[in-house]
Amino acid sequence: MPRIAAAHLCELAFLDNCDRLCPVGVTTRLPVPTLPLAVNQLMIAAHVVDVRPGERIDLGVSIEMPNGLSTSPEQPDGIQVTIYPEYVLITLRQIPLLEEGVYRFTIALGDQEPTVIDVPVLRVSQPAFADVH
Repeated sequence: MPRIAAAHLCELAFLDNCDRLCPVGVTTRLPVPTLPLAVNQLMIAAHVVDVRPGERIDLGVSIEMPNGLSTSPEQPDGIQVTIYPEYVLITLRQIPLLEEGVYRFTIALGDQEPTVIDVPVLRVSQPAFADVH
C-alpha cells in the first residue's frame, strides 16, 4: 500500500534529468510584511513509497488556518497535482493568508494517516530607516 515517507513545503520543486527531486526554498516559516495577503505559489513535494506500477493513488490535500477553518486557493487552477513514480508534486497558487499563526498543510493517501506540515505565519515589521541629508 502506498504511503508518504516524507513531505516538504517549498517555493519550487521539480525532478531533474536523472529523476532526482530538487526542492528549492524549503519553507519552515513564512514571515510576511502585512496581512491579509495571498502567497503567489508554494509547493508540497512528497516522496511516496511502496507504489506498484499502474496502481491508483487517492490523494487529498488541505490547508487549515490558525482558527481551525479550512482555506483554499480561490482560482480553479489554484491546486495542481503531478504524480511521478516515486513523488507527488502539488502546486498551490494564490494561497490566502488571513491571520498570524500556524497554518497546517495536510496531504493524505487513501485511508493512510495524513502527513502534516505546520508552518507559522508571522507578521514582521519593515525596518525604519533614518533620513539622511
